[in-house]
Amino acid sequence: MNIQEYISSGIIEAYVLGLASKEELEEFENLCAVHPELRRARDEFELSLEAAALASAESPEKSLKSKIFAEIEIESYDQQNTFVIQEAPVIDIEAPVYATSIRKYLNAAVVILLAVSIAMNLYFYSQYSSYSNKYNQLLAQQSDLASNNKTLQTKVRQYEQSLSMMKDPDMLLVKMLGSNVATSPDPNSMAMVYYNPRSNQVFLEVNRLPIPAAGKQYQLWAIIDGKPVNAGVFTPGKESMLPMKNISGAQAFAITLEKPGGSSTPEGPMFVLGKV
Repeated sequence: MNIQEYISSGIIEAYVLGLASKEELEEFENLCAVHPELRRARDEFELSLEAAALASAESPEKSLKSKIFAEIEIESYDQQNTFVIQEAPVIDIEAPVYATSIRKYLNAAVVILLAVSIAMNLYFYSQYSSYSNKYNQLLAQQSDLASNNKTLQTKVRQYEQSLSMMKDPDMLLVKMLGSNVATSPDPNSMAMVYYNPRSNQVFLEVNRLPIPAAGKQYQLWAIIDGKPVNAGVFTPGKESMLPMKNISGAQAFAITLEKPGGSSTPEGPMFVLGKV
């Protein structure tokens, strides 16, 4: 726990002014036992309240005492060493004393109410900030869940499409290997094409291909009557099946490494090759 953030949360004011809950009281007292800075902050707040109350107090007029004794007449001192005092006339001194007392307590009450207001504002602001942060975290989690759910739905659709495609009796599997190319930069490379000669659909599954160099992109070619035909460019990623361009009458497929966006005819090295 960050003790300075805890002190700034308004808990000290709530504790001293009796606004804290039972759980907060217990937690505060336990933390005071192990954190001297928390005890000092509590003591300083108590002293500030006391100083504010004393500063607002008003002393009675200095002439009040002499006025009271001037009205009392001492007549004699008897043999038993006792004073005989005449009954003093009733004087009206309660009104100014009462008014002074009222002002004193009103000033003290204003100071205390101000302190309570500040403490409550700090406390509720701290609670608001805490709940606001939790709310934002929940919103972020909800956004992440929605994004993950969308990704999962996309993958499910891809798997369903792949399964449906593989069940099609017209679908042909073309296995392209780096070992089929004498000059392949990576003889261990492998990819597969799912080709439907009836619908002309072409799907590519990359099994093993090196990460392309910067400024390069892989391109799929369909070999038709001995001539390469562009079947689309791609970058190996997490997709299990990549839909490529429709091709009619392909006898083989190959992959080369080309410039971004592809080339009209193969210019880069050929990695894999496979016959239909």
